[in-house]
Amino acid sequence: MRTIRTNLILALSLMLAFSVSTALASGGEKEKKQRAPKNMGTVTVKTSPVAYPVKIDGEYRGMSGVGEANEFYLTPGFHTIEVEGPGGKIYRQEVEVKKGVKVCICLKTIEETISKPCPYRFSLEGPDSVTEGDPVRFRAIPDIASPIPVKFRWTASNGTITSGQGTDTIIVDSKGMGGRTINAELDVNDDVYDNRCRQVINVPTEIERIPEDPKIEKLRCDEFIAVSADDDKVRFDNCVIMAQNTPDSRLYVIIYPGTDRRSRTVNTYERLSRRSLDYMVRNRGMDPARITFLKGSPRARTSYEVWIVPAGAEPPVAQ
Repeated sequence: MRTIRTNLILALSLMLAFSVSTALASGGEKEKKQRAPKNMGTVTVKTSPVAYPVKIDGEYRGMSGVGEANEFYLTPGFHTIEVEGPGGKIYRQEVEVKKGVKVCICLKTIEETISKPCPYRFSLEGPDSVTEGDPVRFRAIPDIASPIPVKFRWTASNGTITSGQGTDTIIVDSKGMGGRTINAELDVNDDVYDNRCRQVINVPTEIERIPEDPKIEKLRCDEFIAVSADDDKVRFDNCVIMAQNTPDSRLYVIIYPGTDRRSRTVNTYERLSRRSLDYMVRNRGMDPARITFLKGSPRARTSYEVWIVPAGAEPPVAQ
């Protein structure tokens, strides 16, 4: 931040007319200035580094000279000379004008630059990452405590500011932003230092996707051809134990009726389903509400498919 202070230094000097006349007479090829009218005095005004308006006794009379003074002819007596300097500041001097005497007024503008640190400074705070759907909090942290009120203006990419606009802390909604980056940008300004201390800072936050629940799959525990009651029971044992050790699971038994003579007379769907259910409930202690039998399409010989279906998994479909 810079502040500029402008001062004018006023210098007054008197010069005798004969000295000026002598200098003008020896000018060689240079253009000679007009001599002062008879019975008049002269006031010259020179400013540096630029020209300024000159008033004499409240009346505008022209501009000051730069490098070479401008001359103003006045009647003898006291006169008020005014020069309007930078910023409209008036530099006033009362001078006495005498016949044949020149009064020289010289003014120089001095610009003094004073550098000061800004009276406030902020850094941004935000999380590296959050899970999609969680609110994201961004905060402006003062590195230097501000002695003056400051204005906070926030913007956020890939998110919606739900609260805090105009304050040092905002909350951004990350819903639907999984896999993206929310970039919070803060514009800090004030009404005193004319944007010289303005800050525009930002901080990114990664939004992690919500982990998807793994798909629950059914398990085909066994598939075999119906041979005898004892052989079938042995094959059922392992599947019943697995189902009982899987909470809230169900046991699906698909029976595919055979087309051979034995299948059509002994190993029918109705007989095998009743026999299998009775064994699993009475001998293995399986809850009958957790057992489902399905009838499949005919095959050469009667066969079984035994499925364990955990809660939430799709049940098997008989082919």
